[in-house]
Amino acid sequence: HLPPPPPPAMDSWLVAVLGVVLLSLLVLLLRPIWLWYCRWQRKQERLDAINKEYENLRSLRKDAIYHHGWANSRGEYKEAKSHEAHVEEIDKKLEALRKQFKAAEDGIFEEIAGIVVDERSKDT
Repeated sequence: HLPPPPPPAMDSWLVAVLGVVLLSLLVLLLRPIWLWYCRWQRKQERLDAINKEYENLRSLRKDAIYHHGWANSRGEYKEAKSHEAHVEEIDKKLEALRKQFKAAEDGIFEEIAGIVVDERSKDT
């Protein structure tokens, strides 16, 4: 009884070709996933930047309202009017940021109402 013959050896060029074909297929399959991840990451960074600016403006608005009330209580109505105008300006910016946030959530990254959030760090 004879042992079975060994399987034919694959030529090294055939292994190289199969490797290239498999690598190409892998790249083609993973590319859409990578592009989706990059878009998702940019969207999250944009939402975070808008939210940070929104919270800064809310804090500024709170201070302006406090100073408005304080100026009114001291009888400095001209200063109070100035603080009130500042609050109204902040309210417009907050509304624009709300629209920008909604647009970014929906995947639209255009300027809205002229408000652009600078995504660079202010520490540099």
